[in-house]
Amino acid sequence: MTDRTEWFAGPEHQPFDLMPETPRAAALLLHGFPGTPSELRPLGEVLSAAGVSALAPLLPGFGPAMHQLADVGELDWLASAAEAWADVRARDLPTVLVGYSMGGALALRLAAEWPPDRLVLIAPLWRLLGPAWPLGALLPAVQRFVPSIGLLDHGSALDNPELRRFFARAAPNLDLDHPELRAELRRQVRLPTVAIAEVWRLAIGSGAAARRVRVPTLILQGQADRVVRPHDTRALAGRLGGPVHLHELAAGHLLLDAATSAWEHVRELIVRFVGP
Repeated sequence: MTDRTEWFAGPEHQPFDLMPETPRAAALLLHGFPGTPSELRPLGEVLSAAGVSALAPLLPGFGPAMHQLADVGELDWLASAAEAWADVRARDLPTVLVGYSMGGALALRLAAEWPPDRLVLIAPLWRLLGPAWPLGALLPAVQRFVPSIGLLDHGSALDNPELRRFFARAAPNLDLDHPELRAELRRQVRLPTVAIAEVWRLAIGSGAAARRVRVPTLILQGQADRVVRPHDTRALAGRLGGPVHLHELAAGHLLLDAATSAWEHVRELIVRFVGP
């Protein structure tokens, strides 16, 4: 009933590089897990309209390549992000580094090595598994016995508005209210445990890297976010050495979704922070 090879098939999931006629700055935008550049396009268009070039790569193992997720990991994502960051820095313009969710972890690692002029972290992931984050160290051992983890095992998971918006982007033709399809998705939609272990490793490394970041940083966090906890984001802000502007918004994890009530405030804060 579902052909997952057709998920993320639209052109909106491909990398983009939006270049204004006379750019005044250059930005790299890094997507989350398991996202694609589509979640960053509204922000990219806003930045481009404000005179900032916006480059957003598709990280290895995501989008149409999701079937390869078990074969890539932290080093592949870092290498891909670093290559794109070198491209942005070579444009000889003031630089802006933007990371959303897992992209925030990558942005912290890049900022510690090759500092931007401005850093924007949106629901930045650095403590995977919430309060149980130390247990992530057990994932490499667990993966031998539990090769994959179901994302929809909870009976009402498919009724979560944020999850439904994810599926609307990934596979717009799915009828998430069809009983047989819901049952099939619960069986099929699973993440390799090894991939979750790699995200955990990346997140832990980003927390250490944060202590070496000294640049002006804007952090946006949803107060109702169940993926990245506000408590953890406040702790991350305390690790950064440069000027930090932390804004907690009445929203969940999808702060870059143009259909949410928080979007207007999010884009205003980012454009103002990037500056003239």
